[in-house]
Amino acid sequence: MTDRLVIYLIKPSKYDDEGYVVRFWKGVLPSNTLSVLHGLTQDVIDRRVFGNLKIDVVTFDETAEKLPIRKIVRWSQQPHTKLLVCLVGVQTNQFPRALDLAKQFRARAIDVMIGGFHTSGTISMLGMEEPDIQELFRESITVVSGEVEGKWDEILSDCLKGRLKPVYHYAQDLQNLVDIHEAPLPLTSPKTMKHFAKPAFGTADTSRGCPFACSFCTIINVQGRKMRERSPERIAELLRRNYHAHGTSFYFFTDDNFARKKLWRETFEAIIGLREEGIKISFMMQVDLARKPKDFVKLAGQAGCTQVFIGMESVNPQNLKAEGKGQNHVEEYQKIIKEWHDAGIVVHTGYIIGLPFDTREQVPQDIRYLMDVIQPDQSSFFMLTPLPGSHDHREMKKRGEWMDPDFNKRDSFHATV
Repeated sequence: MTDRLVIYLIKPSKYDDEGYVVRFWKGVLPSNTLSVLHGLTQDVIDRRVFGNLKIDVVTFDETAEKLPIRKIVRWSQQPHTKLLVCLVGVQTNQFPRALDLAKQFRARAIDVMIGGFHTSGTISMLGMEEPDIQELFRESITVVSGEVEGKWDEILSDCLKGRLKPVYHYAQDLQNLVDIHEAPLPLTSPKTMKHFAKPAFGTADTSRGCPFACSFCTIINVQGRKMRERSPERIAELLRRNYHAHGTSFYFFTDDNFARKKLWRETFEAIIGLREEGIKISFMMQVDLARKPKDFVKLAGQAGCTQVFIGMESVNPQNLKAEGKGQNHVEEYQKIIKEWHDAGIVVHTGYIIGLPFDTREQVPQDIRYLMDVIQPDQSSFFMLTPLPGSHDHREMKKRGEWMDPDFNKRDSFHATV
């Protein structure tokens, strides 16, 4: 008889070019996925879904702390104890490491699940016959595709019965994904935060999805193009709780596009209300370059926004058209950035190198134009990378075009095509 369920939520790292696991002395921002799943598990505990069963939750972010594999294995050998290892938020460049970890645990008969954008995006766009998904099935590693709000009870129940399914596919219909309006709130482990440079820094998702159709993007094929949002009241509750419990005062809101929230005004007003309580939260968010309601930027500043990340991608209109980014209009870039600057908000742009109309001669000219004319405060440059789950990847695969088979390199910092 099982008296105890121990759940290890692990955010795997990746391998560097020499094959070593990437791990830093201190992390920068905690994984929101870890916090979301921790919160869902705590909700199961609070509702006593499994009666008097004792449930322990342990979180690890392998980018900032060494994973105690032997200790985890010893836990699995405790009498009357069921162990479940969940490798969460796995991106494509982290998949090889996640697979290796999963195999180690499965070799010791420990139940293992893998979820995140790699498995979800692959299944969404290519199906379950892909070699990497099939390898998971062969190793009896459970695959999760999509989000598990409203489904976590079912998965844990199957685990306790010893009947985990090969796959849980919750993203079949991208138009009708799970409603997160009143979903359980994320919960960040103080133990994990000890491994981060700024314990007062946090992450949170206030919404999911993006209405646009950029061909390089995986978000829209996993979280959908229909915006889904946490209620402003619940967001305020989360920020208030974390402020009093952990002193969390700065957030990176992980929403792919905060500007397309239907409840953006109510969310800003809820955060402004916190400031009036003496809870002074500041945050960074991701937004697009399309037109916004006239008071969006003003309210963002009043709510405590100090920086925005904008997916500019290119200053070449031909590139933007080729990648389905019709919402970006180069002639409006200066005006939009000035509006953010006028509100005292720093602008950090993302820029992609390797788009269809980039050439050795054109790229330096475009970057000079970005620096001298557009003038964002910061820019981060990324190589165009065909990620499983994107339209670009699927079409390249259909055409039989070469892509580097080493998933470790699919991090936008290596040439892969």
